[in-house]
Amino acid sequence: MKEHTGKNKIFIVIIICLCAVIIAGLICFMKLKGGSDSAFTPDLDPNAKTQTADDTGEKPIGIRIPGYPSITIEEDKKDVQMNLMNPEGNPCYFTFEIVLNDTGETIYTSKMVEPGKAITEVTLEKALAAGEYPATIKITTASLTDGSAMNGANVETTLIAQ
Repeated sequence: MKEHTGKNKIFIVIIICLCAVIIAGLICFMKLKGGSDSAFTPDLDPNAKTQTADDTGEKPIGIRIPGYPSITIEEDKKDVQMNLMNPEGNPCYFTFEIVLNDTGETIYTSKMVEPGKAITEVTLEKALAAGEYPATIKITTASLTDGSAMNGANVETTLIAQ
């Protein structure tokens, strides 16, 4: 009788191990199959339009950040025009945030902009009276493949409302 119960215990252990392997296999299969559901989906800015820069034939190394020495906008208007561009060939999305240096107030934040596109019509949080406003354009980057953060930049500029 003891010999029979020993065989039963071994048989039960084998069944339990097989069940564990089958369950683990099913879990792995479901994760692989459902992997596309968790893929990165960028929140693209619908106002970004295709824009091309002069092609010098050189391939960019790293992330190209445009400069903005000054930006002229219409005074006392929230809907203004400017050119916030993500240069063609960049390996990342850009998100632009315009911050007034004197107050630290964010007056504009974009959604993601694809390489080769630019936002040209911007709606500010508030209209600016005539004058010059030192500002920083904070450029945050996200990988095209998985959305992970990459190197960004803070670009100093002057908003000129006239």
